[in-house]
Amino acid sequence: MKRLANDNDDVKIYYDAHYQSWPINERAVLYEMQDGQELDDSPFAILREWISSGASIEHIIVAKENEIDRINRVLKFWDLIERQNIRVVIYESKEHMRWLLTAKYIITNAMIFSDIFVKRPGQIFVNTWHGTPLKKMGYAMPGGVMGSWNVIRNALMTNYLILPNAYTAEIFKKDYRLDNLYTGRIILGGYPRNDILVTGLPKKQLQKFHDEISLDSEKQLILYAPTWSGDTTIIHSSSQELEVYLNTLESLSKIPNTIIIFKPHPYFQNAISLDRRFETYLIPDYFGTNVILSQVDLLITDYSSLFFDYLTTGRPIIFFDSKENYQNERGTYLKISELPGPYTKEISSLIGLVQDIPSWHECYIDKYARFRQRFVSYEDGMSSQRMVDIIKSRSDEKSLSNETILFNGEDFSDKNFTESHRKLVKRISLSYDISVAIFESHVLEYWYGYQFFANIDSVSKYTRVFVNKNSQHRRSGKTEVALNGRRMTAAKQFNMLVIPQSSFSYHQKELTSTAEMIIMAKNPARELWLLKIGFTRSLESKNWEVFGKGHHQNLEFAKNIMKMLEEKNVRL
Repeated sequence: MKRLANDNDDVKIYYDAHYQSWPINERAVLYEMQDGQELDDSPFAILREWISSGASIEHIIVAKENEIDRINRVLKFWDLIERQNIRVVIYESKEHMRWLLTAKYIITNAMIFSDIFVKRPGQIFVNTWHGTPLKKMGYAMPGGVMGSWNVIRNALMTNYLILPNAYTAEIFKKDYRLDNLYTGRIILGGYPRNDILVTGLPKKQLQKFHDEISLDSEKQLILYAPTWSGDTTIIHSSSQELEVYLNTLESLSKIPNTIIIFKPHPYFQNAISLDRRFETYLIPDYFGTNVILSQVDLLITDYSSLFFDYLTTGRPIIFFDSKENYQNERGTYLKISELPGPYTKEISSLIGLVQDIPSWHECYIDKYARFRQRFVSYEDGMSSQRMVDIIKSRSDEKSLSNETILFNGEDFSDKNFTESHRKLVKRISLSYDISVAIFESHVLEYWYGYQFFANIDSVSKYTRVFVNKNSQHRRSGKTEVALNGRRMTAAKQFNMLVIPQSSFSYHQKELTSTAEMIIMAKNPARELWLLKIGFTRSLESKNWEVFGKGHHQNLEFAKNIMKMLEEKNVRL
C-alpha cells in the first residue's frame, strides 16, 4: 500500500483551477467515509468485493492525517495492507483533490465536501448513506432547513443512492425533497456492510477477533451502543454524557457470565479514548461496526440506527434511553411501542432484562419478524457483489416530469418580504417545483437571520433551500462564477431562475449559471452580465424581462411566471 504526502496549499483554488482540464481516470475509485475519519461501512465492503474480483482498479482511500495509523490497522486486519493498488491520501491534500477530480467512481457513506466537490461530467457518484433512520432527518427535524442543504446537494449529484429498504427511500424523497429534482437511481438491494452478518466473518478475521477479545463460549457477549441526540444545548458537556455511559457499563459488567463491550458515537470517541475508565470496555479500533455486530449475542442501544442492521442476525435487542429529552428535541419516525424489543429508561430494569431474556423474548417474536421483513428483507449476503455490478453498469439519468424553478432568496431576510410574497411562492409551487437559493453570510447575521427564518419557515413546505457558501477566494471570471453556481445547486440546471431583486449582486452572478431561462426585475448591470455570458432577451413587460439561451426556450412557461409576478407586483 502506498502512502502519499500532505500539501497545505489552498485546495479549493487548486481543485477549481484543474476542474475542466484533467482527464478522468476510468480505472480509479475514490472512497471517502465520514470525511476521512474511518475505513468501514458499505464503501469499504464494496472495496473488498472489488479487490476480490481481481479487476485492475486503483483504489484511493481518503483519510484524516490523525486517522492514518488506525486505517492501516483496518487494512492489516483484512490482509490488504500490502496491496499495491490501494492508496491512502490525506484529507484536503492536493493528492486528494487530484483523485477527487479524476477518479471515475466516487463512493461515500455520508456527505462529501460541502464547499469543494462538484461532480464532473463522466464521473459516477455513489452514496451508500449510513443507516436506516429512526431519528428524524432533513426538513422533518427541528432546524432542518439549513442543516439539510449539503445532504440535498450531495444527493442530487448522486448517480446511485444505495438504501437498505423502501422505508428509508421514502424518507429521503420526502424529508430531503428529492422528488421532482433527483435524476439518479435509488437502489434497494441490501447494504454491502451487512453481508458479513449473513455469511459470517472469513476464517482469518474471525480468528483475529476471538484472539483479541478472548471470547468464552460460556459467556454472553453484549454490545452497548448509544447514539447522540444531535442537540448540544441539552448535552451540556461530554463529561456529563460520559458519566451516564460509565454508570451503565459498570452496572452491566456486574451481571454474571457476561462480557460487556462499548461502541460510543463518534461525537464522543476522542473524549472516551482519553478516559482510562473506559479501557476495560473498549475493543480494538480496527474492528468495524458490523464486524462487532456479527459476533455479539445481545445489542443494547437507544436510537442508533445500527439496530436495523443487527436485525439481520435474528438476535435480541434491548432499547435503553438515558436521554429524557431525546424524542421531544429531535424526534423519531417510529413509536417506542413499535420497537422489536423491550424499552426502558431505568438501569435497574435494564439489568433485569439482560439477566432474563427468555422471560420477554417470546413477546417480541412477531414484532421482530415484521421489522426484519420491512427493513432487512434484501439482506442475503450478496449485496456487495450486486452493488459492484450496478456501479460498473451504465448510469442513465431519468428525465424530470415537472418544470423546475430556482428563486433567488437573498431578500427572504428583508422585512419587506410580505404575505403577498409568501402567497406567490405557494401559488407557483402548485404548478412547478420550487427551490430557493440563499446567501449564507447574510442570513447568519442576527437580525437578517431572524427575518430569514421567519420568512422561510412560512414557505418551506413548498420549497427546498440551497445555500451559497461565501467563499473567500471568489474570482469574477466566467469559468469561476459558473463553477460556484454549480457548486451551490449540485450542478442542476433549472428551467427558470427568478430574480425579483432590483439590485445586482455577486451571488446573482453565480446563480445565472444554473438556469436555461432567467426572469428578473429590470437592472442594466445584470442585463450586461447576461449578454456577456451568452443569454439574449426573449420577453419584456413593464417591470420584468426574460433572458434565455438557445432557440428552444419554453416561452409559454416564461409568460405564465411573468404574469404571476406582475399580478403580485413582486419587487424586493
